[in-house]
Amino acid sequence: MLLLAHLAKVQGLNGEFLLHEVMDQPEKLKDLQDLILAPPGMILDHAEIAPSPARFVKLRTFRWHQQRACVAFQEILDRTAAETFKGWALWMSDQQAELEEGESFRHQWIGCEVFVKGEKVGEVLHLDPTPMDYDMMVMRDLRKGRTGRRDIPFIKAWFTLDLPNRRIDLDPPEGLLELDRID
Repeated sequence: MLLLAHLAKVQGLNGEFLLHEVMDQPEKLKDLQDLILAPPGMILDHAEIAPSPARFVKLRTFRWHQQRACVAFQEILDRTAAETFKGWALWMSDQQAELEEGESFRHQWIGCEVFVKGEKVGEVLHLDPTPMDYDMMVMRDLRKGRTGRRDIPFIKAWFTLDLPNRRIDLDPPEGLLELDRID
């Protein structure tokens, strides 16, 4: 499944939500069927079906409000009902997505081996969207004497993805892999 957005804030009295979008073109929500709402923290990346308490929803309305996507669902009719779902995530099945040549899903990167100058340095744990309009690749560091995770901004020029072979060749700027994550 693919993460589309988070229900950021209830808008108005009719059960509408302002979205924090993860998808590039939120206006495409109008054409999607079988949308799924899942509670915060429930990750559906690899799910075949949506486990409870996730639920299927149908879009009732889509509009723009102050340059943010605003949606309402047939199953949530007023502000009181909507408040319960604030912070929930909106997902869809992979089968509904149309990828352009050379595009991939974030979840397809999980487990890919990462190489720098032919040397294996890690494996992809996940890709996270950021508010800065790029993804962050989170990599398990497998270099000798290193442990932990490395956050690497997805700058297209740094990455060569070979999905059939589950391999990423990375050409990062000097010192990027030496920055340790502070948790």
